[in-house]
Amino acid sequence: MTLPVDIQRPFQVFVNGIEQQEGRDFEAQGGELVFAGELVPPRQDTMKTYARLMFWGRYKTEHSVDVAYAVNGQQRVASKLLISPPGSDSGLTPL
Repeated sequence: MTLPVDIQRPFQVFVNGIEQQEGRDFEAQGGELVFAGELVPPRQDTMKTYARLMFWGRYKTEHSVDVAYAVNGQQRVASKLLISPPGSDSGLTPL
């Protein structure tokens, strides 16, 4: 998962709104975040999924990753960072 180009330390990482700890939950390697566990990217909603939601709901785990940081004293939040599927060449691999 690629970090924003203007990111500076310190920064906070959140998965589904829960703060993650560097060294335990993820590692920052270069401009990438590598998580200890597998993250599932959100599915694209279609008419079929909306119909399914009306009758059965959605119970599959999906993750949203946000990063909070400051640049020149200005607070910024990068929301819904792109999660690459497992097995891709991105930084998203189990430790």
